[in-house]
Amino acid sequence: MTAEQIAELVLELYAARPEAKEYLDFFIKPDIGSKLAKTKTLVSKEMRRTSRGRNRTRSTRIRRYIADIASLNPGAEAVCEIMTYATEEACAAGSGQWLKETTQRGFARLLYDTVVKADNAGMLGVYLPRLQKAIAGMSTSALHARDFRHLMETTLDDAVESL
Repeated sequence: MTAEQIAELVLELYAARPEAKEYLDFFIKPDIGSKLAKTKTLVSKEMRRTSRGRNRTRSTRIRRYIADIASLNPGAEAVCEIMTYATEEACAAGSGQWLKETTQRGFARLLYDTVVKADNAGMLGVYLPRLQKAIAGMSTSALHARDFRHLMETTLDDAVESL
């Protein structure tokens, strides 16, 4: 392809796909701070998603938000930050509301992956205290909250031991 054909293809892609537009805009003007703020807002909104009074958080949607950040290649710190934030929000949501068992397991996997990612990036000392604080701050007054907290504590212990 000639340079003109490639330029035309990129312009068509920019106009046709929102994901490509977002990536190219970030590539031209990288502002990870605003992107993280936007993603944190989306994570918070998803954590508070309810239907008929029950929490209907989708851990797969949270994972997609994290993957969107990671696809921009902003560095390990930004990815660890959004993963840790999502885990903190999950702990807060699980303290106050009942979460489906599959959702709980999904957030436990996210916690495990967060610890591994932070360790691989050499930032476990920064993010581990935040994760421990989020889990320690979980309510134990309701049975569902106790079970979720126990799952998260066990997962955190397993993740740290596996390093």
